Amino acid sequence: MANRMQSNMDEVSAGALSMVVPGTFVLPPWSLFPKSLGEKLRFLGYWAVIKGQEILTNGVLTFSSKPNIWKRAQYKPKRSTLIPTAKALHRAMAEAFATGDKSTISKVCSRKLSHSLLASIDARPRGRRFGWELVAYTNKMSYPSIKSHRMSPISRDRNAPVIRQAVVAISSRQRRVQYDAKGEVVPGSEKVMDVVEHVAIACMVYPKTWTQGEWRLIGTIKPTTLDEWMVEKELLKTMLQEQ
Repeated sequence: MANRMQSNMDEVSAGALSMVVPGTFVLPPWSLFPKSLGEKLRFLGYWAVIKGQEILTNGVLTFSSKPNIWKRAQYKPKRSTLIPTAKALHRAMAEAFATGDKSTISKVCSRKLSHSLLASIDARPRGRRFGWELVAYTNKMSYPSIKSHRMSPISRDRNAPVIRQAVVAISSRQRRVQYDAKGEVVPGSEKVMDVVEHVAIACMVYPKTWTQGEWRLIGTIKPTTLDEWMVEKELLKTMLQEQ
């Protein structure tokens, strides 16, 4: 019975690491804000509320790891590790996907993302090879930056694992290329692109021991828009009513 319960919890945890936590708010650059001043202020207001909830929830979970009120917390979610972790996972995934390294993809990606990437690798034309290179990180005055950092229990059980999720915006210049069976560059396939990606990563924290599992890459997500947030608000409202 205990083994079955643990297996079920592991399955739930794996599923939780494959999805973005509901209510995640990724503030876009100013150029993508709503056009009217009123909507801009309303949008910023929603973001401020979510940011306050993030800080409060993370603080409560840290406080709950204290053996008693006089002792130090056993767990502290260090923000300083989020950016290097997101950069490392993003680069590892991109390089592994280009070379077809299935082992690395399974190791660094969530289950859902792994399945998608592995299927894409299997569908590649025979003899075709791909290359990916991180040329440089760009816009270093503004990026990388932490857009979201949330902690949320996966169930109401007191000792239920807590999902820790972060979204890090990364600006970079990337080179992508394809090679044919002879090892020659496929004409027109070589591209150098400047991109900004919002990289979502997650791991599990286990309250019984206050230990943290390995980080996994969930994928890249788009910044939040006002219209999308209004839909998300209704979804969150429904979820709360069903609890």
